[in-house]
Amino acid sequence: MPEDADTSSLRPDNTASKRRRRHLVLGGFVVLLAVAAAIVVAAVTEPRGGSDPTSTAGATGPISVTIESGLSAVAITELLQDMGVIVSARGFLNDVKAAGAEASLRPGRYVFTASESHESIIDKLTTGSQEEVAKVTIPEGLSIDQVGARLRDSGDIDGEEYEALARRPGDFVVPTVGGQRLEVTDLEGLLFPSTYFIEPGFTAENLVATQLATFQQRSASLPWANAESLGVTPYEIIIIASLIEKETSAPEERPLAAAVAYNRLAKDMRLEYCSSVRFALKKWKGALTNGDLEADSPYNTYRNTGLPPGPIASPGLDALKAALTPADVDYLYFVLIDEEGHHFFTSSYEEFLEAKRRSPGQ
Repeated sequence: MPEDADTSSLRPDNTASKRRRRHLVLGGFVVLLAVAAAIVVAAVTEPRGGSDPTSTAGATGPISVTIESGLSAVAITELLQDMGVIVSARGFLNDVKAAGAEASLRPGRYVFTASESHESIIDKLTTGSQEEVAKVTIPEGLSIDQVGARLRDSGDIDGEEYEALARRPGDFVVPTVGGQRLEVTDLEGLLFPSTYFIEPGFTAENLVATQLATFQQRSASLPWANAESLGVTPYEIIIIASLIEKETSAPEERPLAAAVAYNRLAKDMRLEYCSSVRFALKKWKGALTNGDLEADSPYNTYRNTGLPPGPIASPGLDALKAALTPADVDYLYFVLIDEEGHHFFTSSYEEFLEAKRRSPGQ
C-alpha cells in the first residue's frame, strides 16, 4: 500500500498470515463418501433388532462414519443417530457430557461395530481416527482463484477444473438464503471453507458440490431476516462478509468492521478496502501502488461507492454472523496497529491519520 494513499482501512493482505496458520492436506486411503447435509459419510448397514440404548443399532456389520472438521458435539451426536450408530442421541450426549468430552470429539473416519457401547464410541472419537484419511482443508478468506492455485499445487484435485466449475453456477444447486434462491454469475463467496474428507476419484465437481451443500447447512440458522433491516439483500450480506473476512483476522473485531462498512455505505462514502483492489487485480502479494488503487474495475472500492458486485472470497461463519449483526458503533475508519493483525477503530479522521502514522504497515 502506498504511504500517500488516503485509506479507510490499512493492513497487509490478510491471506498470507492465514496461510501460515492453516495448511492444505491431501493424502490417505479409501473413504466412502456421500454428502448428507454437507457431512461426508458412508455406511454399510442391515436392519436388526435391539433395544439397548447404549449400543449400536440398526446394523449387523460395521458402520463407517466420517465426521467433518468443525462439527459440534450435538451435530456429531445427531449424525451418529442418523447413521444408526446409536439409538438415543440424548442419552449419548449425556454420556459425552458426563465424560467431559464435549470439546474433545475429533474429526475423521471411524468404523463402529454392532452393539458397541457409548463408552467405546466416545473413546474412539476422543482418541481420533486410526485410519489414514484423505482430506482437503480450505481456510476462510480465499477466493476461487486462490483455492484453485492451492489445489494445483497439491496435485490431487484439478485446480483448473475447480476454477472453471466455480464460474458455472448453473451446473450446481445454488444455496438458498433468507428463503431466496440466490441468482449469481459465479460461486464466489458460496464455497464454504472447511475440511473435507475425500476418497480416490473425488473430483473438483464433487468438492464444489460439497462446499455448496455445506454453506447451505452451516448458514441455515443465521438470522438472515436481519438483512432487510440493515438495508441490504442476503447476497449483499455475503459480499460484506467476504470483505470482513479479508480485512480482519481477529474474531472480536469482525462486528466492528461490519459496522464500519454499513456506516460508510449510509454516508455514501467509498469503502476503500485494499482487499477489493487485490481481488480486482488478482494481486495477493506485495504492496499496492497508487496505480493499483486507480484500477478500472467495479470491484475497486477506492474508485466506486457502494459494494462491489459480488463477494471477493469465501467467508466463514463468524464473518457471516458479523455481517448480519454488526456492532452498534459509529466507527468510520480502522487501521492496523500490530503485527498480530489487530486494528484501531475510530469515527475521527484525525485519529485515523495519527494511528495510520504509527501503523506497522507504514
